[in-house]
Amino acid sequence: MKRQDIIAKVTLGALVAMFALGVGMAEAADGKVATVRMQVIINESVAGKAAVGQLKVRMEAEGKKMQDMQNELKKLESEFGQQKMIWRPEVVEEKEFEMYRLQRDLENYQKDSSAMLRRAQGMASQKIINDVQGIISDYAKQKNIALVLENSKGLSPAGGVVAFADDSVDITQDIIKIYDQQQSGGKK
Repeated sequence: MKRQDIIAKVTLGALVAMFALGVGMAEAADGKVATVRMQVIINESVAGKAAVGQLKVRMEAEGKKMQDMQNELKKLESEFGQQKMIWRPEVVEEKEFEMYRLQRDLENYQKDSSAMLRRAQGMASQKIINDVQGIISDYAKQKNIALVLENSKGLSPAGGVVAFADDSVDITQDIIKIYDQQQSGGKK
């Protein structure tokens, strides 16, 4: 299930639960509502920037290894093109198999590397999301906020779960400040 689908179901579940428990529109209006943009927290927090930096280093290393493999394949292809007419048939067959193997290894490495990087990115994002859940909860309690909705602008064609929210109810930057303070060992 996609992340935005999960967020939509959780949000819908929270709204249904509020009304099922007898919280009427008048009572809900008394409580504050806020929005938070998790992707912004992931991108702009100190921990998020560090995770992006680590992923960038890994991507560069993977890219270099792939480039080395491509160079090796090109070298072999060039040699094959220049020498195949003078090689014995068994050497030609051996070199063709070696080129095929290198091509297959390169394709497999690209797929594996891409999957590994996506997984690492997902794990880093999930760690940050898990870290800020408690911060959001504490912040909401301190500010008497009854409901905090995820407002991921641009994550889906509809702009996320929230169709519209005034910027005045967005607590994202406050959450980033608290999260960064906690990550640096500072106090809330």
